[in-house]
Parts: sequence; C-alpha cells; structure tokens
Amino acid sequence: MKYAVLLLCLVAPAVAIRGSIRGSAGLLTDMRPEVVSKLLGEVTHKWVVDFVGVLRNTTAESQAYGDMEKSCLKVSKSIIAGSDGDEDRVAEYMKEVCENPTSNTMCAEFASGMDAAMIGDANFNREKLNLNKFCKSFWTGKVESAAQEMKAKLDAEEKALAEKKAQEEKDAAEKKAAEEKAAAEKKEADEKAAAEKKAADEKAAAEKKAADEAKAAEEAKKKQEEDKAAAEAKRDQEVQAAAAMREAASNKTMTLTAAITKTAQDQEVKYNETEESVSKLLVHAKQAIALAAKKEAEAAELEKKQKEAAAAAASNSTNSENVTKQNDTVPAAVETMVAMNLSKEEAAAKAAGDAVADKIATKAVEGNKTVSK
Repeated sequence: MKYAVLLLCLVAPAVAIRGSIRGSAGLLTDMRPEVVSKLLGEVTHKWVVDFVGVLRNTTAESQAYGDMEKSCLKVSKSIIAGSDGDEDRVAEYMKEVCENPTSNTMCAEFASGMDAAMIGDANFNREKLNLNKFCKSFWTGKVESAAQEMKAKLDAEEKALAEKKAQEEKDAAEKKAAEEKAAAEKKEADEKAAAEKKAADEKAAAEKKAADEAKAAEEAKKKQEEDKAAAEAKRDQEVQAAAAMREAASNKTMTLTAAITKTAQDQEVKYNETEESVSKLLVHAKQAIALAAKKEAEAAELEKKQKEAAAAAASNSTNSENVTKQNDTVPAAVETMVAMNLSKEEAAAKAAGDAVADKIATKAVEGNKTVSK
C-alpha cells in the first residue's frame, strides 16, 4: 500500500509538469523531492530485503525480481515523464532528490542508472525508452550487493543472537546442573545426617538397654545375695535356737532325772521307816512319772512347732536352689538331732524313774507281806 502511494505521488507531479511550461526549472519543485526521496528509499529497501530472501532461499528470485521490475519501471518512468523526457532536468531533479536527508546511498546509483539508460531525444525518452535493462542491471548490481551486505549483517546478528541464546541456554543448563548437584549433595548430606542420627539413637538405645539389663542383673544379684545372707542368718538363728532348745531340754531332763532319783532315794529311805512313808513314796513316784510324761509331751509339742516353722521357712524362700535345699535340709537335720537327743535323755530318765518305781513297788509289796505275817 505504501509503494502504491509512492507511485501515485510520482505520477501526479508528472502530469502537472507536463501541463506546465517546458524548460522552467522552477516547476521541478512541484514534484516534492523530499517526498520522493523518502519513498524511493523505502522502495529500494524493499528490493534489498526481497533479494536477501532470494539469497536465503526463502523467496523465489523470479518472483522477487518481477515485483522489483514493476515498481522500478513505474518509478523511473514517472520521474522521466515528470521531467518531460529531458535528460538534464531528470539529472537536476534526481540530484535534488538524492541530496535530501531522507535519501539513502542507493538514490545516486538509481539516478545514475536512469541517466545512462536515457538518450538525447526527450520524446523518445518519454515515449519509447526501454528501462527493463536498467532495472535488471540495478537489481543484479546495487540491489544484490546491498542485499549481500544486509544478509551478512543479519547473519552476524543472528549468529550473535544464536550464540547469545546458546550461551544463555548453556548458562541456564550449568546453573540448573549446579542447582541439581547442590540439591543432590544436600539430599545426600541430609540422608547421611539422618542415618548417622538414627545409628546414634539406636546405639544410645542399645547402650541404655544394656545398662538397664546390667543394673537389673546387679540388683537381682544383690537381692539374691541379701536373700542368701538372710536365709543363712535365719538358718544360724534356727540352729542356735535348736541348740538352745536342745540344751534346755537336756538340762530339764537332767534336772528331772536328778529330781526323780533324789525323790526315789528319799522315798526309799522313808519307806524303810514306816509304811506311811512307803505309801507317800509311791505317790511321789507316780507324780514324778507323771511329771516326766508331761515333759515328754512338751518336748514332742516343741519338736512339732519347730518342724512347722522349718517347713514355713522352706516354702517362703525363693532366692536360689542351694538356699532352698539348705533351708529344707538343715532344720530337718537339727530337728532330728534334737529329737534324737531329747528322746535318748527322756528315755533314760523314764527308764531310771521306772526302775526306781519298780524297786520301790517291790519293796512296798514285800513290806506289806511282812506286815501281814
């Protein structure tokens, strides 16, 4: 659309010029060189861009050149027609156009090409001049060289952009790799710390368990020793008590035997004196025998209580098998020994009493027989 406007702007002044007086240089300013300069710069830039597409194989050259030739012919013919085919006027006009600040380096090349294509006949230039060769030459010359420069510049820029992008991607990849490595190292460190903490906790728990078990074993051992000591102390007390009871029983038996013996002797002496004394002696003998029987019963009762106490002590002791066996065996042995000693002493006392009683009874019978005679 822009280039269509350019052509209209070029055609309109050309028509106005043809309707003006020839040879008047002042009429050239009606073609507004500043506008033509700007639009000519834009259209030549498009030709260069299209040729870059040809060089990059993104545009067919035939199509690109066809478009360029059409616009080239319209622009050049409009300028020549506006100058009424006058070669000098065209040159003067193009000089003004190309000196405009909006023009580019291709403006002078375009003007030079048109001047070379024109001949001295203004009518021929205006009606029959063939500008196709000029447009083709301008395409393969200035346009192509400018396109190559633009392509090189674009290639360099694109390469720089590609390198920048590649560097950015590389930096991003390296940053990502570094972050992933740091994350992996952190994860590994966290896992290692967790494993070490777990191992330390397990070790501490094991050590605590071992210490608790050792403490429990020590307390159990201490309790066992205390129970054993208590059992031994109790056994010693029982042995001492048994020995004391045995000694007391022995003393009582000896005292009883002595008392019976003395009583029997006293009664025997008295019996020889009177019958009444004999009768009393018999009574005292029976009393002594009864007393001996009572002591024997008391000794038996004492022996029973000792056995019961020993049995209770044996059932309550749970410290160890050895202590239990000692508690079961020692009191029984002591009781057997005490019972044996008591039985011997009591039996001896009883036998001595019976012998005395029998002797007194025999004498009493014999005394009764003598009294009867």
